[in-house]
Amino acid sequence: MAARKGQLTETTPLLPTHSKHRGKRVFAAVAAVLAAGSLFSYLLLAYCNYSIADTSSKRLSSAAVGRYLHITDLHVDPNYMEGATTYSQCHRRPPHVLPPDYDSAKDGHAHTGRFGIPLAKCDSPIALINATSEHLKHEWAHKLDFVIWTGDSGRHDGDPEQPRTFDQIIQGNDIASAALRSAFKKIPVVPNIGNNDVSPHNELAAPGHKRARKTFRALERSWRPLVPKDQVPTFHYGGYFAKDVVDYDGRKGGITALSLNTIYWYRANAKVGGCRAKDSPGLAQLAWIRYQMRRARMRNRDIILLGHVLPNRDNYRPSCYHGYARTVTQTVPPPALNSSDSSEELVNVHAQLFGHSNVDVWAFVGQEAKWINSHDALLIATENVTDKRLWWEREVDEESGRFGKLIRDVWSTDVTMHAAINQPDERAWEDMEDDPQVHFTESADHIVPVVNATVKQSLPSDFVESLLKEFERVLVQNPPNPRLGVTTISPSIIPKYVPSFRIFHYLRSQPAQGERWWHLPVGTLLDYDVYWANIHKLNTKAQIDVRSFFTRLYRFSDEYKIDDLSI
Repeated sequence: MAARKGQLTETTPLLPTHSKHRGKRVFAAVAAVLAAGSLFSYLLLAYCNYSIADTSSKRLSSAAVGRYLHITDLHVDPNYMEGATTYSQCHRRPPHVLPPDYDSAKDGHAHTGRFGIPLAKCDSPIALINATSEHLKHEWAHKLDFVIWTGDSGRHDGDPEQPRTFDQIIQGNDIASAALRSAFKKIPVVPNIGNNDVSPHNELAAPGHKRARKTFRALERSWRPLVPKDQVPTFHYGGYFAKDVVDYDGRKGGITALSLNTIYWYRANAKVGGCRAKDSPGLAQLAWIRYQMRRARMRNRDIILLGHVLPNRDNYRPSCYHGYARTVTQTVPPPALNSSDSSEELVNVHAQLFGHSNVDVWAFVGQEAKWINSHDALLIATENVTDKRLWWEREVDEESGRFGKLIRDVWSTDVTMHAAINQPDERAWEDMEDDPQVHFTESADHIVPVVNATVKQSLPSDFVESLLKEFERVLVQNPPNPRLGVTTISPSIIPKYVPSFRIFHYLRSQPAQGERWWHLPVGTLLDYDVYWANIHKLNTKAQIDVRSFFTRLYRFSDEYKIDDLSI
């Protein structure tokens, strides 16, 4: 790509999309990941005086275009102290107790400003949260249709002198929720639970356990009224819920957001197992997704799937990853099984949005035929040999068995849950996993598995290498992958690199024939912009203008010469 005047060629953003015309877009995407430039250009921009010219050649101001915000990983830290050392996680100014080999020249505490510090193990100061809220209120509240907020509002537990408590996690969510509710008083905001929104870190017990009930109820109170009243029982049960966020203009239907509890699929959560056992909380959530997809089809609505931890083989337990990939990329029967509608239409998954990794990337998710075919034992024998549903998919579709009971008692009701649902399950969840047993510790950058020496298992420390392996697994298959989807990870507010967020543009109504995008279905993703705050500069200013606190870093269509994000 030729460099333009005033533009950094290192900036290599990575895209979302779904799966119809893969060809050039897929290979361009892989090349983008190889370049891995978005992360490093962020770091360069944060410390240099480069400016990015507004090179947008497209106008997205059509009345047919809607917009929404994806914001993630606020990691609010009320204990942040300006001028503190990064060694103390920005909690204490020097002098304080330091290790004998401590090198103050390498610590960078002199640069710890009021809005945070890039490239450090520090979380977000209240000043950054307030500035972000004010910027969004003045610049975006009147332009957006809804907001996606994908979790991790509690600070990290990295300071041994100030160990994080459950109440402090809820306090972080209180602050983040108040900031977003202040900025967006008139549009829907969809919250989500992250691995730093539970205590201990990464650990969440199965539905019915007293700690899980305490966590879900405390978060729902903290976010109130962002979880719809009719979804409160579902959230109190499993930490997930559905919310209608927009109705399309001029036609029936709209977008429904499904806020997922990815911690029940997360490898690092030792409190639950995989997604094969009939009473697995991870499998129950997959069943709930299928139930919601059937409802969406009946109501003519598209779906946004949002969660915290990105679905891939390194993050999810194998049975949960494959179950997720199968669930979100396959056809769903008509809501009425005796319906004359025998079409094989796939419920439209408008987008899959995640956070957690703090970087600006995207990845594929897809079924693998060899995995599906190797699990025929999971299929219940039927006289209809064309029925390839798994036993739990059949229970959801026919509202029978365990999942039929959950549909009737929890997922489709707005009354208080039946008392039995809140009873602790006698099953030992940690003993029911079908995958190799792995215990985890966390380093500064990634989860490190600690396993029996006889078990060969590892997680990649190189994020780009991990993505490339995922591309190869999903794209290079024989036979070819039957279904393919795309997940996107938005950059974070926490100044792990620099504070950033994404604005997505989508088709909210049908343009007249002959107008731009008239050939695309309503709901199609058209483009996205990434905005960033150069806190290296902002920390040096006595006064700031909140309207310009965040500026646009790039627009996807300009960088990749793609007219829209349809597949």
